[in-house]
Amino acid sequence: MKLKKFFVRSFSISMLMMSLLSAGQIAHAQEVNINNSNEDIVVFAEQTEWYYRVVDGQLQRRLWSLTWGKWLTEWEWV
Repeated sequence: MKLKKFFVRSFSISMLMMSLLSAGQIAHAQEVNINNSNEDIVVFAEQTEWYYRVVDGQLQRRLWSLTWGKWLTEWEWV
C-alpha cells in the first residue's frame, strides 16, 4: 500500500513539474507586413500546348510544357 502511494505521489509530482517547466517554452509568430507596396505580385501560370500525331491511322496527343520545356504526359489515344 505504501509503495502504491509512493508511485502515485511521484507520478503526480513529476507531471506537475513537467507542466510547470514546459509553460515557459511558448512559440511566438512573426509579424508580417502585408501592406508593402514596393513588391509587385507576379501571376505565374504554366503554359502548355497539345501535340498530335497519327499512328496506324489513329490520332494520339501529348501535352508539352512551354514553361518548363518538357513533356507532361505520355502519348495517349484520342
